[in-house]
Amino acid sequence: MKERSMLGQASRLLTGVAGIALLVMTLWTVVDVLTRYLLSKPLQGSIDLVESTLVLVVFLALPECFRREEQVVVDVVDHLIPAPAVEYLKLFAAVATLLFLVVLGYTGMQPLLDAWQFGDRKPDLPVPIFALLGVIQVAIAVSVVVLGRKLFVQLKRVVQGGAA
Repeated sequence: MKERSMLGQASRLLTGVAGIALLVMTLWTVVDVLTRYLLSKPLQGSIDLVESTLVLVVFLALPECFRREEQVVVDVVDHLIPAPAVEYLKLFAAVATLLFLVVLGYTGMQPLLDAWQFGDRKPDLPVPIFALLGVIQVAIAVSVVVLGRKLFVQLKRVVQGGAA
């Protein structure tokens, strides 16, 4: 039980950071538009800041989205096939999602290591690329743990025949 609450806390923390990044991105964009309009002088580094905070918003919100099962789902065949078959389809989708995240995390390691080794930074702001790639890796790792736990529970339910 404690593991689940620690996982929930980690997911919520990452979502909180994503929310702060969204707020920063929004406020920076508003100020940038105002300075462009009123002073004819855009803020330096706006594109870099928006790109960086967008990475945070998208990836840091994933674990909580998976934890709450709030992904976009289209129930195309759910009403056409029996409930147990729907559960198997959901199980397949969960396995495919988990495998995709594992592959994504694995393939993201080399760019992370390269950015670290070469000290890559954003062009206009001193934001290190490895930090953004590291955040992505952390979010993927937490997402994998969340999905792994969900998959275990779902698999147990399907095997026991209590598909609902």
